[in-house]
Amino acid sequence: MATETPVEKGEFSASRFEEVTGSSSRAISLALAGIVALALVVRLILAERIVTPWIMIDELLYSELAKNFADGGGFLVRDAPSPINNLAYPAVVSPAWLAQPIDTAYRLVHAINVVLMVAVAVPVFFWGRRLMAPTYAALASVLVLLMPSLTYSGMVMTENAFFLSFILTVFAMAVTLERPTVLRQALVIVAIGVTSLVRVQALVLVPVYVVALALKLVLDLRSEGGPRGTRYVISELRRYIPTAAAFLVLGVGYVAVKALQGLPLEDGLAAYAGVLKVEYDLSNAFDWVLDHFAELAFSVAVIPVSALIVLVGLRLRGGTSSVAERAFVAVATSAFVLTVLQVGVYASRFALRIEERNLFCLAPLLFLGLALWLDRGLPRPLVLTAAAAVVPAAALLTLPLGQLLNVGILSDTFGLIPLYRLDARPDVSVDTVKLLMVVGGAAAALAFAVLPARLARVLLPSGVALFLALSAVAVFDSVKDHSRATKLQTGATDPSWIDAEIGTGGEAPLLYGATNDPVSESQIVWQTEFWNRSVGTIYRLGPPEPTPVVEEPATYDGLTGRIATESAEPIDYAVAPYSMQLAGTRLAETPRLALYRVEQPLRASSYLEGVYADGWMVNDATFTRYATGREGPGELRVRVSRESWDGPSIPGRVTVRVGPLVSQNGQPAMGPVSASRTWTVRSGTGRTLTLPTPKPPYRVEIHTGSTFSPADTGSPDTRRLGAHVDLQVGPSP
Repeated sequence: MATETPVEKGEFSASRFEEVTGSSSRAISLALAGIVALALVVRLILAERIVTPWIMIDELLYSELAKNFADGGGFLVRDAPSPINNLAYPAVVSPAWLAQPIDTAYRLVHAINVVLMVAVAVPVFFWGRRLMAPTYAALASVLVLLMPSLTYSGMVMTENAFFLSFILTVFAMAVTLERPTVLRQALVIVAIGVTSLVRVQALVLVPVYVVALALKLVLDLRSEGGPRGTRYVISELRRYIPTAAAFLVLGVGYVAVKALQGLPLEDGLAAYAGVLKVEYDLSNAFDWVLDHFAELAFSVAVIPVSALIVLVGLRLRGGTSSVAERAFVAVATSAFVLTVLQVGVYASRFALRIEERNLFCLAPLLFLGLALWLDRGLPRPLVLTAAAAVVPAAALLTLPLGQLLNVGILSDTFGLIPLYRLDARPDVSVDTVKLLMVVGGAAAALAFAVLPARLARVLLPSGVALFLALSAVAVFDSVKDHSRATKLQTGATDPSWIDAEIGTGGEAPLLYGATNDPVSESQIVWQTEFWNRSVGTIYRLGPPEPTPVVEEPATYDGLTGRIATESAEPIDYAVAPYSMQLAGTRLAETPRLALYRVEQPLRASSYLEGVYADGWMVNDATFTRYATGREGPGELRVRVSRESWDGPSIPGRVTVRVGPLVSQNGQPAMGPVSASRTWTVRSGTGRTLTLPTPKPPYRVEIHTGSTFSPADTGSPDTRRLGAHVDLQVGPSP
């Protein structure tokens, strides 16, 4: 049923029987080894220029899982079970987190990522050697090394492990379809399981395997001089009884376990269980599938997709082919179609953007298809070639670039980043960008269809390589810049500033939700949490973080400044945002956060509401000063300005009032006004208003009568702003 059988030379491509010790083959292998080594060095250098995690909260989740696994605490995030089952990648990079400090661990993660990503070129080459001459096998590997997606090696993301695991799995499928021994079938099942632990998306490999087997049987029946009739099909299917039995046992076992646990079957998908609970609009899903197909074709310069279409058409028409070629075509086609379908349907309900990050694993299959087509002498039957050239190029017309070209593509859709950068130029419209894309796609299709074979053999792969290289430069520059901008958001010279002050063995909970900019605040929290092992519990004072992560609730008493937590453990250190000062000693600070050795009980000494981290307010802001037992009457200096605004001047009447803190319906409010100041603020002007303050607790209210938006003058800042304010509390003169 699954025994080894003798292989006749005619069963496989002639290139597989070349003298492997020949100087040409050996030279190509050595040259490719050198290219791979160079790619490792280059990618390590580039990865180090991505200075901080920026795909949040994904990178924080995977780093936390890796840290806790390395520390022997299991797969935990903030001491709670993981909300996702993508656990293989954190396990792979976990040894890096044994290193100190965090900066060293981060660099080691980059190194592991680079090895994983660059290593994909190796199985691609060996797969290619089963199909074609070594020159073309090496070509496919080189194209892999030029992929912009290798930039993910600078991020703590599952893409780094999934890429290699996916390619190894589909390679194992193809080898098994050539000769389905029990060992090979077992390896495929194990590979699917491991890849699913890297990312649950890999469950699509089960139907990929089944469809590939069915397509392989069809191609066998269509091949010239091949087997015929249902007897052959039945005989071949019997050889896969071990696979069918394994899937049956695993499926029944999974159902039984979930039944005993009293859990629904989708529980195994963890955070992705929702994909099975919603209804999908077929028309909308079709549009998204088409968009994903078009974008994937564009990301590889169209030509490799055309080449694979021709190969599939030729094999369906019949003719002479090796079993290895038929197995490759079956696996590549099945993986391409089903993965694009899976990702497109998912995006239609959950992502609402093109998820190339879940598709780029298909690119090596397309590069192998291009190399195989070149090796076979560029066959171009008229009707088939026309269809192969037109379909992917015409699909580009469907891409709604006006909706797609936004900052959201930086993490998910590398193929469109060059177009996004072009669209960002003030002298280029989105219509011009789309025209250039369509013209480029048409040029690629035309070159594929009509370029003379002698020129096409060189120019087509060279064009694809050049396109990938230029795209990779644009993608890396965008990712590098975004990473640096994210790091600058924190304002910290040393991102591990808390560890530097209290050591990695200390613990400083962080207070979240005390500003009027929760999105920006959450980014600061995640950056601080990533870079400082000493940051422990995240206490939530306001609305939850915009992600499904564990937080500890805390209550804030606006009348006394007291902060109550559910933990009975004393808190020695705490980190608070710029808007809230804590009672105690300030040990270190950045423009956005401060570290305190807190006095007991935990409480705020002051709280500023309604002011952004950059000092701008809208119409109203309040400042509350709480009693500390030591402070008497004093003086408050309020700097109100629009000095940094040179746009249209919209006069705003500013009123600053101060009075004792009182309770009004159980909420903090200002009592009788003890002092007030007024002034009219205009563009480019500023003034310091000085007010005497009563003994704390007291409350200050600031009001501006008009606002403006920087977006009105072309700025990306869409906030409504009233004035920039800065407060300084001091003793009475």
